[in-house]
This record gives sequence, structure tokens and C-alpha cells, in this order.
Amino acid sequence: MTDSIQPTDKNRPAASRVQWKTVSAISAATWLATAQLSGCADEQSSSTTTEPAMTDDAHSGHTTTPPATTGGEGAGGEGEGAATAGAEFVTDDAAYITQLALIRGHLAVGYALYQNDLPELAETHMKHPRAEIYTIVEPAFAARGCSGFGDGLSALTASVTERGSQEQVTAAYESLVAGISACEAGADTQDPIIIAQVIESLLRTAGIEYAIGVVDGKMDNLHEYQDAWGFTQIAQTWAQSSAFATDPKATAVAAQLQSLISSLDGLWPSLNPEGGVDGKAAQLYGAAGQVQVIALALTK
Repeated sequence: MTDSIQPTDKNRPAASRVQWKTVSAISAATWLATAQLSGCADEQSSSTTTEPAMTDDAHSGHTTTPPATTGGEGAGGEGEGAATAGAEFVTDDAAYITQLALIRGHLAVGYALYQNDLPELAETHMKHPRAEIYTIVEPAFAARGCSGFGDGLSALTASVTERGSQEQVTAAYESLVAGISACEAGADTQDPIIIAQVIESLLRTAGIEYAIGVVDGKMDNLHEYQDAWGFTQIAQTWAQSSAFATDPKATAVAAQLQSLISSLDGLWPSLNPEGGVDGKAAQLYGAAGQVQVIALALTK
């Protein structure tokens, strides 16, 4: 995203600016506890040191669904779509930006893996955005004044699958990120309430992915574990957005969000760890709930 993006949707619906209530945090906490007790991560498995054995469609097989907590979000869905499935991407800025942020998360982790000489692992992350997310949000592009970035997704995927040089992959990645930024410009990226909602959704979705990736301290699905990292990285990027520079209250909220997200770094000792991982999805779930509480200051 670029901090130079200015709001363009001045007449968005009230739902996209819904004030977060304490009851939302309580509802989320109740679901999180239930999800932990029910073992929501039992459906997926993969090797801990090699690329997960999955097809392009296998990644969408899990069915964890969080409750609705913000306008347009939590309407049901699977995995990464759970935070915003069923949302009106043409009118709901938070839902629309979240979808693009999930794409960013996939690409961020794929790029990091490629930069660390793990092209096989990087490849699946580059393929999934188009298969899982892009086609869902694409119908909203025209109304948002965005021409899309499908060609950029294809170019980056090709660069990785063909094992291009680091310079070639970097060029394709940066070009694609610029295309995503152009599409983000069709939403209000300067409203701190909306951006806080996006951050909460990213962390909650990261928790879902982490719960699938790490089960009882053991790596059960490396791909999902990596996804959780990517989504958390993008949440941190949004927490540094100029949207929070509008007034001292918003700036203070941003500082708290940045500190909160930084405290989660220990969940990923490495993107391709050997042995067990001493982390719990509850930390991400809890952080998502804390974002809601912290962001209440924006509505007062």
C-alpha cells in the first residue's frame, strides 16, 4: 500500500464505519475459546520440512468460520475468506481492502521464501491468490475504478515457477504490489476505523491459518503456518499507515497496534522450521480481540 493514497469513496455505507462494541470482543472471545477446544485445526496435514502436499485447490478445504464482529465481515466462509466472505466488496471498504491485504500476505511470504532460496515453497503462495481470492474480489474492480492486476499475478507466478533471478522476481513483485496499491485507491484507506477493522480481520484470519499449521506444538501444515506470517506482516504494514496520522488519538492507537503485532513475532522462529514450534493460535486470536478494544478509542 502507499501512504499517498487518498480517500475516494466519500459515500460509503454506514456499515463500513460501524462502531466496534465491547460485546463484539466478547463474542469473538467466546468463539475463539470454542474453536480452541474443538480442535479446529485437525483437518489439514503436511510435511514439516518439505512443501505441503496440496494442489492449488486443496488450500481452501478447511472450514473454520469465525463470528461476525464488524460491518461486512465474518459472514461465513472458509479459511482466508472467513473474515470477509459474503461481503459487498463494491460498497464495504473494510471487506474490499481485507481481500487485497490477504493477496498481499500470500505474496509477501512467497517473496520472502524465494529470497531465502526456497522456490518450491514460494511457488504455492504465488499461485494461491488468483485461485482463492482474486476471482472473488475481481467483480468489484470496475466499480472501484480499478483495472485489476491479474496479468501481474500471472507474471510473478511465471517468474517464480521458471526460477527467474532474484532481480527478475523482485521486479515482478514490485510491479504487482503497485497494481494492488492502485486498486486499494478505490477505497477509503485514510479512515483509521476502516484500517483498524482490516488489521483485526488479518490477525483473526492468521489465527485460523496458524491453528491449522501448528497443532499441539508440532508442524501440521507448513503452508498455513507461513500464510499466518504473511497476513500478520501485512497487518503490521497497515498499522503504520498514514491513516493513523490524522490526530493524536489515532496516532496513539497506531502505536499500540504496532506494539501488539510486534509481540507476535515469536510465533515464527523461522519460515521453514525444523522440529516443533512453541506457539499457539490463541495468541493471534487474542490479538485480534485486542485490536477491537484498542480501536474503540477511535469512536469516542
